[in-house]
Amino acid sequence: MLRRLALLGMLGLAACDTKGDDDDDDILDSTKGTVEGTLQPFQAGSAAVGSPSSLDAFFSLPNAKSLSQSVSRALAARGVWRTGIPSKPLTQASSLLPGQVIVRFDTPGLSAEEAVAQARVAGYHVEHQAYLSDTLHLLRFEVRQPQAMSSGAPNVRALTEAEHVRVLQKVQAVPGVQHAESNVRVRPLAVPNDPLYSRQWHYSKMNLPAAWDLGTGSESIIVAVLDTGSTDHPDLNSRMLPGMDLISDAARAGDGNGVDNNPKDEGRDLPNGDSSFHGTHVAGTIGASSNNGVGVAGVTWSGRNIVPVRVLGKQGGSLADIAAGMNWASGGNVPGVAPIANRARVINMSLGGNGAPSKVLQDEVNAGVLRGSIFVVAAGNENMNTANSFPCNLQNVICVGAARFNGKRSSYSNFGPQVDVMAAGGQTSEDRNGDKFPDGVLSTLLNSSNQPSYEWNQGTSMAAPHVAGIVALMLAKNPNLSSQEVEGILKDTADATSLCSEGCGAGLVDAYAAVLRASGGGNPDAPPKLAISTTQLSITGADTQTLSVRNNGGGSLQVGVAVSGANASAVSVSSTSLTIPAYKSASLSVSVNPGSLAVGSYVAQVDLTGASGAGSAQVLVKFRVGATEGKDAVIAFAYLDAAGEVQIDDDGIGTVSGSGGYEYTTKLTPRDYLVLASIDDTGEGDYFDDGDRVGFWRDTTQVETVAVTKGQKTPGISFTLVPYQSDEDEQPNATIGQPCSSSSQCGANGLCANGSAFPGGYCTQDCLSLSCPSGSACYPSSDGASAYCFASCTPSSSGTTQGSCRTGYVCVDDGAGSGACIPP
Repeated sequence: MLRRLALLGMLGLAACDTKGDDDDDDILDSTKGTVEGTLQPFQAGSAAVGSPSSLDAFFSLPNAKSLSQSVSRALAARGVWRTGIPSKPLTQASSLLPGQVIVRFDTPGLSAEEAVAQARVAGYHVEHQAYLSDTLHLLRFEVRQPQAMSSGAPNVRALTEAEHVRVLQKVQAVPGVQHAESNVRVRPLAVPNDPLYSRQWHYSKMNLPAAWDLGTGSESIIVAVLDTGSTDHPDLNSRMLPGMDLISDAARAGDGNGVDNNPKDEGRDLPNGDSSFHGTHVAGTIGASSNNGVGVAGVTWSGRNIVPVRVLGKQGGSLADIAAGMNWASGGNVPGVAPIANRARVINMSLGGNGAPSKVLQDEVNAGVLRGSIFVVAAGNENMNTANSFPCNLQNVICVGAARFNGKRSSYSNFGPQVDVMAAGGQTSEDRNGDKFPDGVLSTLLNSSNQPSYEWNQGTSMAAPHVAGIVALMLAKNPNLSSQEVEGILKDTADATSLCSEGCGAGLVDAYAAVLRASGGGNPDAPPKLAISTTQLSITGADTQTLSVRNNGGGSLQVGVAVSGANASAVSVSSTSLTIPAYKSASLSVSVNPGSLAVGSYVAQVDLTGASGAGSAQVLVKFRVGATEGKDAVIAFAYLDAAGEVQIDDDGIGTVSGSGGYEYTTKLTPRDYLVLASIDDTGEGDYFDDGDRVGFWRDTTQVETVAVTKGQKTPGISFTLVPYQSDEDEQPNATIGQPCSSSSQCGANGLCANGSAFPGGYCTQDCLSLSCPSGSACYPSSDGASAYCFASCTPSSSGTTQGSCRTGYVCVDDGAGSGACIPP
């Protein structure tokens, strides 16, 4: 799992005043700035199991291990810190690259010298930086100084933003220039993500297991990933084609040169100088090698058909490089760059920025679509309207918002009329399926030692590649589909239960219905078939969860719904019968009313039965009574001293009230800060310890400093706290499903079921308090009073068979595209 954190000397001396209240006149004084935000505790609230965090990298820094003691000492000497209410998201710094102008000339094929001569502006020095297409060039303007340098070279200086605006206006008026546009920095859209390993719940949520029954993709359908480049990963190497590095600025590229044919991800792209390896995670969702017994699965399964196009480097990327990447990947000509061997039919862009629609990018989309490419783009992660978020606000793209486990919009996802569909992007502050891990998207990544690993991320950056992969599955069935036709099918077959008033497009994509429609299927007279989105729900206290029930067949599906198990009286459903049209979905609400149940963890089961042999499914409902969710948190502001050691001032520590919604505000001396928080879930009186929930701004793998400005508020410094466990205490996987004669043969937390019902014995473990290891899933016991892990398997379409289960056991379909090995 990922453990990355590098402070790199970015943090200045920090001081925190926690004694003020939340009146503006008191918060803002002549010397201080203010930081406000809301902590988002992981909702499971229990100790983690087998889940290391990037805190390990932080605690490896000199003096960092004293953090817990510093926090405890400061809290003992001081009262409760007052809280305030956050106002709006953190304002982003300007993304303009002063002096850099993207120019489209009327005349194609201009040389660098001709382009410079035609765009020359009196009083300014201009240089040619990059070819982006036959007519599109990146130029850099600088102010000429009065005297030349002693070397004879022109004496120039960089433009201010005001001077840049004046130059841009003059270039736009030059004869022969179609249009000119400022080059701006573009960033990857991945935001808070947490290093917790679990299953890829996001696939069944979008009905992908059923889609794979129709086909797993085609090597002839090329998918380009415009991102940070590629890394060496055994679960991706066999899927990758030669790509291109189109970062024109050598400093931003970080590889010692500009444009070249090596798309290797050089890392160091995060604001703190650390590495996101964002493109590797995105590519893994599109096409990690699947059905190979290793790692994770991708949306598409096999074939060498993913092209990495490196356009994001240090501190993100630029509009010019994005345009060149779009042009090259779609089969256009970039002067001086070898053309792509086979143009990409699908182009994924999990990147973006804030601003009006870019004419430059719109031109490249239009040209690419005419060549037969389909652009899938992320909506953005600022929880704002997409009217001001590009490339989502362009025409002729498929813009994808992010949905959480329950199918509804993720809290960070942008929204609005430009969003076409939603896809699973995750919500790492939640554990709605009760597997003890946050509900993020799991895919390929490198760990803190740059070794191949797997990691949770959340964001519209994670949602978009799901759709890109589904589009590739659709084109594998019908390569003649146009971009407009693909978009229409995705919208027409989407799960409308995921609609939202803010603007979530047509709803959550349904991969099976979309691929079926693309292949000319979807016979309304076919027999109905029951399917569900998950086999497990988790509910805390008196609350409600939503289950998506599908008809993966024709006709009208009639479903009977009942609740069973020893604790069935505490669980209710919104309806005891459902009627679902052909290839559509319906929502079923599952609620818990604990009544007089004592404090503790319980299970029940929702039984779904399709009429006329349409199938059946069971859903495990975990619920907890009397769980304490409102424990106070502590927050701390860290810095590195001159010796490179981590220091925490006592004044930089305070408590954040759980009963107050975990909202906080504090006054600070203007500096750059690293913000950390923790909840003492173990009750041991320590913080940032194994079993506690912990977090950093911006998150535990993409650490950013917070710049506090004198006399100003810095709102929106909100982040998730997730269960932490150090490397040293990782739990070994239990050998679920293996034969046994005693529990000692079944791993650290294993149990041996060796009665007559389990011939040869069967290793399992309780999954009410622990998560099931990889390769297994949690199912209720026969009496419905407890739950245990069973080995996972792939069910046969012809019915119950041994499949991958050991001799004497069979694979039973669980209704969500997977199965469990159980006695016959």
